Amino acid sequence: MRITKEEIVAGHSAVQVRGLLRRFDGMFFTRSAVERVMRLKSEQAEKLVNEMVVLELIEPTTPFDNEAAFEVAERGLAFANATAAKPIYQRTAERVLREFVDRVHAVNASKEYAFKISGAVLFGSMLSCTDRLGDVDVAIDLKPRISDPIQRRQFCNRRRRSAQKQGRVFSTATDWAMWPQKEVWLQLKARSRSLSLHEFDQLIQMENLRYRILVGDADLIASQIPTGCAV
Repeated sequence: MRITKEEIVAGHSAVQVRGLLRRFDGMFFTRSAVERVMRLKSEQAEKLVNEMVVLELIEPTTPFDNEAAFEVAERGLAFANATAAKPIYQRTAERVLREFVDRVHAVNASKEYAFKISGAVLFGSMLSCTDRLGDVDVAIDLKPRISDPIQRRQFCNRRRRSAQKQGRVFSTATDWAMWPQKEVWLQLKARSRSLSLHEFDQLIQMENLRYRILVGDADLIASQIPTGCAV
């Protein structure tokens, strides 16, 4: 998915809305949290929340402290991963993809991370014949490196403490809990503006999905993405 800096969504810059969705990805939030993050007045935040619900970017969930709560919907996850970068050429996309696959193999070969990449598939415009592409869309599936739950929890806690020693601040319990997975995402992303990462769950609702397996077992991936077709 591609957005532009001039695009308006729910009365706000598409880039700002994307940042908001990224901020709340994987966690529950309230209207007052939107008000605080976006620096809006109460009525402005309420209008933004209502419009995002209509656009199916967010959806209501269990109320929190007697206040209506929301979570990022499937369409919102796709929007959160949208790029505002300029279109790239096929040869550039191929370089970005090669570098991404190299990072996947490096993470999987390392014993440093608590999670590894069990599957990675390419989809989207790079599988077309056009020479000008939106970005490189890749879905990844992370699995714990250690199966034993106690040892896995200890490993994850070591990764969190290591990040804190290096100056990372976890502002919420969710940020703290999700760090072992997030650090792998950050390593794979490597700040590439042309690479858009997604979770496998985001592909399930896509119709006529074509994908190319980069890493992982073909039969397992096919069972995880039943609506897709490997090419």
